[in-house]
Parts: sequence; structure tokens; C-alpha cells
Amino acid sequence: MTPARFQILVEGALAIWKVEVEATFATDQTSCQIVTADGAAVVLRFEREPFGVVWRLVEQGRRDRVHISILPALRSLREITAPGRKAGRVLFVQGDQK
Repeated sequence: MTPARFQILVEGALAIWKVEVEATFATDQTSCQIVTADGAAVVLRFEREPFGVVWRLVEQGRRDRVHISILPALRSLREITAPGRKAGRVLFVQGDQK
């Protein structure tokens, strides 16, 4: 994941969830501090480890959430920033074969 893609991914997810937050990206674009409308703060960052990339969510007063994939990291971020919003699903169906 490039830093530019990281920023696009986080901004896109927050826009899709339609949550009122303030997102501030670090100058190296490998972390982002997100402050919700009620003042809760969470930091999302990706770290390069010898075995691959780790996604870490740091929420004030809670234990760090560490994920080895962006999908569970986004799920955790959604649970923090938009707790009432249900997870989206994608269905693949076969269309007409004409």
C-alpha cells in the first residue's frame, strides 16, 4: 500500500459511511488521526514488518487493535466511527446469458 492509496482508502471509507469526522494525515501518510463528532479519537496506521504489513488502530483508553489485512481494519474503524451502521455486503449473481 502506498501512502497515497492509504489516504484515498481512508477518506473514501469515511465518505461512504457518511460520518462526521476530522481526519488528519501524518506527513509521511502512513497514519491518520480521526476525531469523531463526539470527540472520540482513534489513530489508524499501517506499519511495515518483516512478515508484511500490519494495520493498527489505537483508540484512547483501549487496547490496540492489530490486523494483518485492511478489511478487518476497516471493519474495526467502522465500528468506532459509525457504530450504528451495518456492514455492507456484495453479492455476485449470474446475469442473463443471451
